[in-house]
Amino acid sequence: MLDLVPDQRVVLRSCSWETYERILAEHADQSSPRLTYDSGVLEIMSPSPEHENAAERIKEIVLSACVEFGIQVRLLGSTTQRQAELGKGAEPDSSYSFQANNRPDLVVEVELTRSALDKLAIFAALGIREVWRYDLTRLVFYQLQDGAYVACERSAFLPLEASEVAARLSLPGDDAEWTRGVREWLRRLSAG
Repeated sequence: MLDLVPDQRVVLRSCSWETYERILAEHADQSSPRLTYDSGVLEIMSPSPEHENAAERIKEIVLSACVEFGIQVRLLGSTTQRQAELGKGAEPDSSYSFQANNRPDLVVEVELTRSALDKLAIFAALGIREVWRYDLTRLVFYQLQDGAYVACERSAFLPLEASEVAARLSLPGDDAEWTRGVREWLRRLSAG
């Protein structure tokens, strides 16, 4: 059994937008740390191996579902989403556009430790239509409705339910074996 290593977080208060932009530029070619900014508060998070593995497994499910169901997708990874006029910015664990552009429709957030910032409120302000939040025990799909997120069972973009995806994420096995199982499950789903 693996020892769970927590994500490491640091919060800086009274941080200017310019400082946030400078730190983003200094880490532009790195996948870590992940930065979240909300009206003068900057959170710097270094993801753990468990965090990254969960994020990769969710990415495998999303991409394999798109392949299996013939859904057009553009992988945007952890591309920074930000708007200076709102004073908000975030780097999701992964993000996806289903409209062949660089604006994400779906973002994924793995949270092994609770963020000091309200990431759902930040993503809502940025207009992200769907967020999947996973904490290794529970997966919740949220869809943006009238400026706020509402938990829902079924994705708006993929023919998947949160409970089905959560069940797959909790299965043990090395990643190659696990991926084969996911692809077989999706083939059965698409066959009806």
